[in-house]
Amino acid sequence: MTRSTTTPPDAAASAQDAGHHEGYDYEAGSPHLVNPQLRWRMVDAIRAVVGERLDATGQARVLEIGAGHGAFTDHVLATGAAVTVTEMSRASADLLRTRYAHNPQARVIFDETGDAPELAGEQFDVVLCMSVLHHIPDYLAAISAWLPAIAPGGSFLSFQDPLYYPRRSKLNLRVDRGAYYAWRVMHGDLIEGFKSFRRRAQKAYDESNHRDMVEYHVLRDGVDEQAIVELLRPHFADVSLTTYWSTQSRTLQRVGDRFDLPTTFGVQASGKR
Repeated sequence: MTRSTTTPPDAAASAQDAGHHEGYDYEAGSPHLVNPQLRWRMVDAIRAVVGERLDATGQARVLEIGAGHGAFTDHVLATGAAVTVTEMSRASADLLRTRYAHNPQARVIFDETGDAPELAGEQFDVVLCMSVLHHIPDYLAAISAWLPAIAPGGSFLSFQDPLYYPRRSKLNLRVDRGAYYAWRVMHGDLIEGFKSFRRRAQKAYDESNHRDMVEYHVLRDGVDEQAIVELLRPHFADVSLTTYWSTQSRTLQRVGDRFDLPTTFGVQASGKR
């Protein structure tokens, strides 16, 4: 079972807001945004699921949790779906409201607590999480809370979360971390990178540092993909797990793809019962 964290939800929410301030660059350091092969793999999966729902029922209501600056929201809207996006960062929510101000198919909710009370009782055909679960202290509880919001026959999609460390080989972890620190050298910010490395090596984190609070999944050994699959199976007709290599550098992404070193996963569940 996944190790738990004592981080209170309100502290995690505050860290999300502080860490994703006005002017924050979501692409820098986000493998699924900077590497086209990863981005388009996910876009294709999203389009397929939303497109199937549109073909079957003539409509698709999508709930995108943690939409950032709308990198994937644009693609969902392009299918003709109606999209509700939630954001725990006020700055990101404000940017999204401005971006989609004249699009009646888009609705933006600033979800300060992560509970989205405005959505109580609503149902959606697809719930989408892009690089979200590893930011949530109790991601299994969060998924359980989202399940009633998925309409019968609907789907749940989640991508870009780190595989559970205890099931990965030492070589896999070393290559993954080596690629990250190689990118750090090229990217700069070495002093903060070294401080983060030291804290993580000591299995400690600083609650006053939003970087630690936002990325504390490193301290709890990633995200338990098998626990997520087991949670979803009783509720969906089909649940599939996809694993893949993911890193910040485009060059190292191509190298890792060639050697098939899985570090990251996505889950797709369809046919909500």
